[in-house]
Amino acid sequence: MNSFPTESEGNTDDAFRAGFIAVVGRPNVGKSTLLNRIMDTKLAAVSPRPQTTHVRMLGVLNREAYQAAFLDTPGYIGRARDEMDRRMSQEGARALEEADVAVLVVEPRTPGDVERYFAEDLVRRGIPAIVAINKVDSVAKEALLPVIEAYSRLDAFVEIVPISALRSDGIGLLMELVVKRLPEAGPMFPPDQITDRSERFRVIEMVREKLFRLFYQELPYATAVTIDEWVDESTNHGGKTHIAIRIHPEKDSQRLILLGKGGLALKEVGVQARGDIETLLGKQIFLELWVKARPQWRRDPAFLRQLGMAD
Repeated sequence: MNSFPTESEGNTDDAFRAGFIAVVGRPNVGKSTLLNRIMDTKLAAVSPRPQTTHVRMLGVLNREAYQAAFLDTPGYIGRARDEMDRRMSQEGARALEEADVAVLVVEPRTPGDVERYFAEDLVRRGIPAIVAINKVDSVAKEALLPVIEAYSRLDAFVEIVPISALRSDGIGLLMELVVKRLPEAGPMFPPDQITDRSERFRVIEMVREKLFRLFYQELPYATAVTIDEWVDESTNHGGKTHIAIRIHPEKDSQRLILLGKGGLALKEVGVQARGDIETLLGKQIFLELWVKARPQWRRDPAFLRQLGMAD
Protein backbone atom coordinates (compact mmCIF):
# COMPACT_ATOMS: atom_id res chain seq x y z
CA MET A 1 0.00 0.00 0.00
CA ASN A 2 1.39 3.42 -0.92
CA SER A 3 2.22 5.82 1.91
CA PHE A 4 0.43 8.68 0.16
CA PRO A 5 -1.86 10.51 0.44
CA THR A 6 -2.36 10.66 4.22
CA GLU A 7 -5.68 11.42 5.85
CA SER A 8 -4.84 15.07 6.52
CA GLU A 9 -2.72 16.01 3.52
CA GLY A 10 -3.37 19.52 2.32
CA ASN A 11 -6.11 20.17 4.87
CA THR A 12 -5.01 21.33 8.27
CA ASP A 13 -8.35 22.93 9.23
CA ASP A 14 -11.64 21.20 10.05
CA ALA A 15 -13.31 21.89 6.71
CA PHE A 16 -13.98 18.97 4.41
CA ARG A 17 -12.83 19.53 0.83
CA ALA A 18 -14.10 17.94 -2.36
CA GLY A 19 -13.79 18.61 -6.06
CA PHE A 20 -12.73 17.51 -9.52
CA ILE A 21 -9.13 17.57 -10.74
CA ALA A 22 -8.55 17.43 -14.50
CA VAL A 23 -5.31 15.69 -15.45
CA VAL A 24 -4.25 17.00 -18.86
CA GLY A 25 -1.23 17.13 -21.15
CA ARG A 26 0.39 15.70 -24.26
CA PRO A 27 0.06 12.02 -25.14
CA ASN A 28 2.42 9.65 -23.34
CA VAL A 29 3.58 12.03 -20.58
CA GLY A 30 2.38 9.70 -17.81
CA LYS A 31 -1.12 10.93 -16.95
CA SER A 32 -2.61 7.46 -16.56
CA THR A 33 0.43 6.20 -14.64
CA LEU A 34 -0.04 9.13 -12.26
CA LEU A 35 -3.73 8.33 -11.77
CA ASN A 36 -2.96 4.67 -11.04
CA ARG A 37 -0.27 5.67 -8.51
CA ILE A 38 -2.54 8.12 -6.73
CA MET A 39 -5.37 5.59 -6.58
CA ASP A 40 -2.99 2.72 -5.72
CA THR A 41 -4.87 0.48 -8.15
CA LYS A 42 -5.00 -0.08 -11.90
CA LEU A 43 -7.80 2.03 -13.34
CA ALA A 44 -6.37 3.14 -16.67
CA ALA A 45 -4.39 1.27 -19.31
CA VAL A 46 -0.72 2.25 -19.42
CA SER A 47 1.68 1.51 -22.27
CA PRO A 48 4.66 3.01 -24.12
CA ARG A 49 2.35 3.98 -26.99
CA PRO A 50 0.92 7.49 -27.27
CA GLN A 51 -2.88 7.82 -27.08
CA THR A 52 -3.39 4.67 -25.03
CA THR A 53 -6.17 6.54 -23.17
CA HIS A 54 -9.27 6.90 -25.36
CA VAL A 55 -11.86 8.10 -22.86
CA ARG A 56 -11.97 10.12 -19.70
CA MET A 57 -11.34 7.99 -16.61
CA LEU A 58 -12.61 8.99 -13.16
CA GLY A 59 -10.64 8.04 -10.06
CA VAL A 60 -12.18 8.99 -6.69
CA LEU A 61 -9.78 9.18 -3.77
CA ASN A 62 -11.68 9.10 -0.46
CA ARG A 63 -10.03 10.29 2.73
CA GLU A 64 -11.30 11.45 6.12
CA ALA A 65 -10.68 15.12 5.29
CA TYR A 66 -11.33 15.22 1.56
CA GLN A 67 -12.66 13.57 -1.57
CA ALA A 68 -10.52 14.15 -4.68
CA ALA A 69 -12.11 13.15 -8.00
CA PHE A 70 -9.42 12.87 -10.68
CA LEU A 71 -10.34 13.01 -14.37
CA ASP A 72 -7.66 11.34 -16.49
CA THR A 73 -7.98 12.54 -20.10
CA PRO A 74 -6.73 11.48 -23.54
CA GLY A 75 -3.57 13.23 -24.69
CA TYR A 76 -3.98 16.55 -26.47
CA ILE A 77 -4.86 16.29 -30.16
CA GLY A 78 -4.22 19.41 -32.19
CA ARG A 79 -6.11 18.52 -35.36
CA ALA A 80 -8.73 15.77 -35.38
CA ARG A 81 -8.26 13.30 -38.23
CA ASP A 82 -11.52 11.42 -37.71
CA GLU A 83 -14.53 11.01 -35.44
CA MET A 84 -12.52 9.23 -32.76
CA ASP A 85 -9.97 12.07 -32.53
CA ARG A 86 -12.82 14.57 -32.27
CA ARG A 87 -14.38 12.70 -29.38
CA MET A 88 -11.06 12.30 -27.62
CA SER A 89 -10.53 16.07 -27.81
CA GLN A 90 -14.00 16.62 -26.37
CA GLU A 91 -13.18 14.36 -23.41
CA GLY A 92 -10.38 16.71 -22.39
CA ALA A 93 -12.50 19.83 -22.87
CA ARG A 94 -15.35 18.39 -20.78
CA ALA A 95 -12.96 17.50 -17.97
CA LEU A 96 -11.72 21.08 -17.81
CA GLU A 97 -15.29 22.37 -17.77
CA GLU A 98 -15.95 20.33 -14.63
CA ALA A 99 -12.59 20.90 -12.95
CA ASP A 100 -11.96 22.80 -9.74
CA VAL A 101 -8.22 22.24 -10.17
CA ALA A 102 -6.10 21.20 -13.14
CA VAL A 103 -2.85 19.25 -13.18
CA LEU A 104 -0.82 19.70 -16.35
CA VAL A 105 1.52 16.71 -16.66
CA VAL A 106 4.65 17.44 -18.67
CA GLU A 107 8.00 15.87 -19.41
CA PRO A 108 11.20 17.45 -18.02
CA ARG A 109 11.76 19.84 -20.92
CA THR A 110 10.91 23.47 -21.51
CA PRO A 111 7.34 24.28 -22.60
CA GLY A 112 6.37 23.72 -26.22
CA ASP A 113 3.34 24.89 -28.18
CA VAL A 114 1.02 22.38 -26.49
CA GLU A 115 2.04 23.43 -22.98
CA ARG A 116 1.67 27.11 -23.89
CA TYR A 117 -1.78 26.36 -25.28
CA PHE A 118 -2.79 24.75 -21.99
CA ALA A 119 -1.32 27.66 -20.01
CA GLU A 120 -3.40 30.17 -21.97
CA ASP A 121 -6.52 28.01 -21.83
CA LEU A 122 -6.26 27.48 -18.07
CA VAL A 123 -5.81 31.20 -17.44
CA ARG A 124 -8.82 31.93 -19.63
CA ARG A 125 -10.91 29.39 -17.72
CA GLY A 126 -9.72 30.70 -14.36
CA ILE A 127 -8.82 27.23 -13.07
CA PRO A 128 -6.05 26.93 -10.45
CA ALA A 129 -3.42 24.88 -12.26
CA ILE A 130 -0.41 22.89 -11.08
CA VAL A 131 2.39 21.70 -13.34
CA ALA A 132 3.59 18.19 -12.54
CA ILE A 133 6.98 17.73 -14.22
CA ASN A 134 7.01 13.96 -14.63
CA LYS A 135 9.83 11.50 -15.37
CA VAL A 136 12.35 13.53 -13.35
CA ASP A 137 14.19 10.28 -12.67
CA SER A 138 15.25 10.36 -16.34
CA VAL A 139 17.25 13.62 -16.11
CA ALA A 140 19.94 15.17 -13.93
CA LYS A 141 18.70 17.49 -11.18
CA GLU A 142 20.52 20.49 -12.64
CA ALA A 143 18.62 19.99 -15.90
CA LEU A 144 15.34 20.62 -14.08
CA LEU A 145 16.17 24.18 -13.05
CA PRO A 146 15.70 25.78 -16.49
CA VAL A 147 12.50 23.76 -16.98
CA ILE A 148 11.04 25.01 -13.70
CA GLU A 149 12.11 28.55 -14.53
CA ALA A 150 10.48 28.37 -17.98
CA TYR A 151 7.15 27.26 -16.51
CA SER A 152 7.37 29.95 -13.86
CA ARG A 153 7.68 32.60 -16.57
CA LEU A 154 4.39 31.49 -18.13
CA ASP A 155 2.67 32.98 -15.06
CA ALA A 156 -0.21 30.52 -15.37
CA PHE A 157 0.43 28.00 -12.58
CA VAL A 158 0.00 28.20 -8.84
CA GLU A 159 2.56 25.43 -8.21
CA ILE A 160 5.28 23.54 -10.08
CA VAL A 161 6.08 20.05 -8.74
CA PRO A 162 8.79 17.64 -9.99
CA ILE A 163 7.55 14.04 -9.77
CA SER A 164 8.21 10.53 -10.98
CA ALA A 165 4.85 8.75 -11.29
CA LEU A 166 6.66 5.53 -12.15
CA ARG A 167 8.67 5.59 -8.91
CA SER A 168 6.03 7.37 -6.78
CA ASP A 169 8.41 10.27 -6.07
CA GLY A 170 6.81 13.60 -5.26
CA ILE A 171 3.24 12.26 -5.35
CA GLY A 172 2.58 13.07 -1.70
CA LEU A 173 3.59 16.72 -2.20
CA LEU A 174 1.49 16.95 -5.35
CA MET A 175 -1.53 15.63 -3.46
CA GLU A 176 -0.98 18.10 -0.65
CA LEU A 177 -0.96 21.00 -3.10
CA VAL A 178 -3.99 19.70 -5.02
CA VAL A 179 -6.13 19.19 -1.93
CA LYS A 180 -5.26 22.65 -0.64
CA ARG A 181 -6.88 24.10 -3.79
CA LEU A 182 -10.09 22.08 -3.61
CA PRO A 183 -13.21 23.96 -2.48
CA GLU A 184 -14.82 23.39 0.89
CA ALA A 185 -17.68 21.06 0.03
CA GLY A 186 -19.35 17.83 0.97
CA PRO A 187 -18.58 14.48 -0.69
CA MET A 188 -19.80 14.05 -4.26
CA PHE A 189 -19.62 10.24 -4.33
CA PRO A 190 -20.27 7.41 -1.84
CA PRO A 191 -17.20 6.68 0.33
CA ASP A 192 -16.67 3.23 -1.22
CA GLN A 193 -16.75 4.42 -4.85
CA ILE A 194 -13.40 4.71 -6.62
CA THR A 195 -14.53 5.15 -10.24
CA ASP A 196 -17.60 5.52 -12.43
CA ARG A 197 -16.37 2.79 -14.77
CA SER A 198 -17.76 -0.74 -14.54
CA GLU A 199 -15.76 -3.90 -13.91
CA ARG A 200 -16.31 -4.75 -17.57
CA PHE A 201 -14.74 -1.50 -18.70
CA ARG A 202 -11.74 -2.07 -16.42
CA VAL A 203 -11.34 -5.61 -17.79
CA ILE A 204 -11.24 -4.16 -21.30
CA GLU A 205 -8.59 -1.66 -20.19
CA MET A 206 -6.44 -4.49 -18.84
CA VAL A 207 -6.59 -6.35 -22.14
CA ARG A 208 -5.83 -3.15 -24.09
CA GLU A 209 -2.82 -2.51 -21.90
CA LYS A 210 -1.35 -5.94 -22.62
CA LEU A 211 -1.99 -5.51 -26.34
CA PHE A 212 -0.09 -2.24 -26.49
CA ARG A 213 2.72 -3.46 -24.27
CA LEU A 214 3.29 -6.59 -26.34
CA PHE A 215 2.73 -5.03 -29.77
CA TYR A 216 3.63 -1.39 -29.23
CA GLN A 217 5.96 -1.31 -32.25
CA GLU A 218 3.65 -3.16 -34.66
CA LEU A 219 0.15 -2.22 -33.51
CA PRO A 220 -1.41 1.22 -33.99
CA TYR A 221 -3.62 2.59 -31.26
CA ALA A 222 -6.52 2.11 -33.70
CA THR A 223 -7.33 -1.21 -32.03
CA ALA A 224 -10.57 -1.55 -30.08
CA VAL A 225 -11.63 -4.15 -27.53
CA THR A 226 -15.18 -5.26 -26.68
CA ILE A 227 -16.75 -7.97 -24.52
CA ASP A 228 -18.84 -10.54 -26.44
CA GLU A 229 -19.90 -12.64 -23.46
CA TRP A 230 -19.66 -12.60 -19.66
CA VAL A 231 -21.08 -15.52 -17.71
CA ASP A 232 -20.54 -15.81 -13.96
CA GLU A 233 -20.07 -19.33 -12.56
CA SER A 234 -20.24 -20.85 -16.01
CA THR A 235 -21.19 -24.52 -15.88
CA ASN A 236 -19.37 -25.03 -19.18
CA HIS A 237 -16.11 -23.79 -17.67
CA GLY A 238 -15.89 -25.49 -14.29
CA GLY A 239 -17.77 -22.79 -12.42
CA LYS A 240 -15.32 -20.07 -13.44
CA THR A 241 -16.46 -16.73 -14.82
CA HIS A 242 -16.35 -17.01 -18.61
CA ILE A 243 -15.30 -13.82 -20.39
CA ALA A 244 -15.11 -13.75 -24.20
CA ILE A 245 -13.35 -10.67 -25.57
CA ARG A 246 -13.09 -9.53 -29.16
CA ILE A 247 -10.19 -7.42 -30.44
CA HIS A 248 -10.89 -5.15 -33.40
CA PRO A 249 -7.90 -3.99 -35.48
CA GLU A 250 -8.69 -1.95 -38.58
CA LYS A 251 -6.81 -4.18 -41.04
CA ASP A 252 -6.46 -7.89 -41.73
CA SER A 253 -2.67 -7.49 -41.70
CA GLN A 254 -2.91 -6.30 -38.09
CA ARG A 255 -5.12 -9.28 -37.28
CA LEU A 256 -2.35 -11.60 -38.40
CA ILE A 257 0.15 -9.76 -36.20
CA LEU A 258 -2.13 -10.14 -33.19
CA LEU A 259 -2.63 -13.84 -33.77
CA GLY A 260 1.04 -14.64 -34.32
CA LYS A 261 2.32 -17.99 -35.51
CA GLY A 262 -0.02 -20.69 -34.30
CA GLY A 263 -1.95 -18.15 -32.25
CA LEU A 264 0.92 -17.88 -29.74
CA ALA A 265 1.00 -14.08 -29.70
CA LEU A 266 -2.68 -13.81 -28.80
CA LYS A 267 -2.26 -16.53 -26.19
CA GLU A 268 0.43 -14.45 -24.47
CA VAL A 269 -1.94 -11.48 -24.31
CA GLY A 270 -4.45 -13.72 -22.54
CA VAL A 271 -1.89 -15.13 -20.12
CA GLN A 272 -0.75 -11.66 -19.06
CA ALA A 273 -4.25 -10.15 -18.86
CA ARG A 274 -5.77 -13.04 -16.93
CA GLY A 275 -3.74 -12.38 -13.78
CA ASP A 276 -4.77 -8.71 -13.61
CA ILE A 277 -8.41 -9.55 -14.28
CA GLU A 278 -8.52 -12.26 -11.61
CA THR A 279 -6.99 -9.82 -9.11
CA LEU A 280 -9.65 -7.23 -9.98
CA LEU A 281 -12.57 -9.65 -9.77
CA GLY A 282 -11.21 -11.69 -6.87
CA LYS A 283 -11.97 -15.00 -8.56
CA GLN A 284 -10.76 -17.34 -11.27
CA ILE A 285 -11.84 -16.72 -14.85
CA PHE A 286 -11.86 -18.52 -18.18
CA LEU A 287 -10.70 -15.91 -20.69
CA GLU A 288 -11.21 -16.23 -24.43
CA LEU A 289 -9.75 -13.77 -26.93
CA TRP A 290 -10.88 -13.42 -30.53
CA VAL A 291 -9.63 -11.14 -33.29
CA LYS A 292 -11.70 -9.75 -36.14
CA ALA A 293 -10.74 -6.81 -38.34
CA ARG A 294 -13.24 -3.94 -38.31
CA PRO A 295 -12.30 -1.45 -41.05
CA GLN A 296 -12.86 2.25 -40.39
CA TRP A 297 -14.22 1.73 -36.87
CA ARG A 298 -12.66 5.03 -35.81
CA ARG A 299 -15.23 6.77 -38.03
CA ASP A 300 -18.25 4.80 -36.80
CA PRO A 301 -20.26 6.86 -34.24
CA ALA A 302 -22.35 3.91 -33.07
CA PHE A 303 -19.29 1.74 -32.41
CA LEU A 304 -17.50 4.61 -30.64
CA ARG A 305 -20.49 4.97 -28.33
CA GLN A 306 -20.24 1.23 -27.64
CA LEU A 307 -16.64 1.84 -26.56
CA GLY A 308 -17.82 4.46 -24.07
CA MET A 309 -16.84 7.55 -26.06
CA ALA A 310 -19.47 10.26 -25.61
CA ASP A 311 -20.86 12.22 -28.57
